[in-house]
Amino acid sequence: MKELNYIRVVLIEPTHPGNIGATARAMANMGASNLALVNPRIFPSPIANARAAGADEILSNTRVFSSLDEALTGCRLVIGTTARDRSIQWPVLEPREAMQQAFVASRKSPVAICFGRESRGMTNEELERCQSLVRIPVEESFSSLNLGSAVMVLLYELRRQVLGTDGIQPDQSDEPKASSEAMRLFYEHLFSVLDLIEFSDGRSTKLHRRLTRLFNRASPYEQEVNMLRGILTAIERKSNHRDG
Repeated sequence: MKELNYIRVVLIEPTHPGNIGATARAMANMGASNLALVNPRIFPSPIANARAAGADEILSNTRVFSSLDEALTGCRLVIGTTARDRSIQWPVLEPREAMQQAFVASRKSPVAICFGRESRGMTNEELERCQSLVRIPVEESFSSLNLGSAVMVLLYELRRQVLGTDGIQPDQSDEPKASSEAMRLFYEHLFSVLDLIEFSDGRSTKLHRRLTRLFNRASPYEQEVNMLRGILTAIERKSNHRDG
């Protein structure tokens, strides 16, 4: 389905090749085809092909990366999946709301939907690469959801958007959103400047995560990130001049 060409399903360190095959099958069912794997334990695998049940073309075109940042290259919206509460509250969406957001954004640029490890999901550092999170509201007494099933639930909601957008209007601006790699470089620059000016509340890790959440929620345009980095560069110059 050409409407989903910009949707990238990202599996982070999948353990069982059968789950990769089940993911490919779910993608084929819902009309998605762009699958990316980050450090899979076993791939390619005949087990994956068997579970794919005919979705072999998706598996043959699957790209494998050594890091999440590489897998997110070019994406201007990143949505992560989570099944548990975090010490720092992130924006968490329902599947329908998250896939509305993904569908609208994918009309202009690549969107990544990230799924964590079968055993423990995504790390906090990986969540910092996401603009928002999505949680599937399963029964609390039995909350473990198979990876392929989780992919199917979200892609089903995404397909519903393709078939009928529920009145959701796309962003009318022609400006591109900042890419995942642009945001990563911005955060590195920001935290470097905070160290330079010795700004800290004694909890630097939590401070970094709160700032990351703030800017991810804002979902800035590329030009806005360039402006912010220009401000950071000016601060660096002033500080170096003062020290000199």
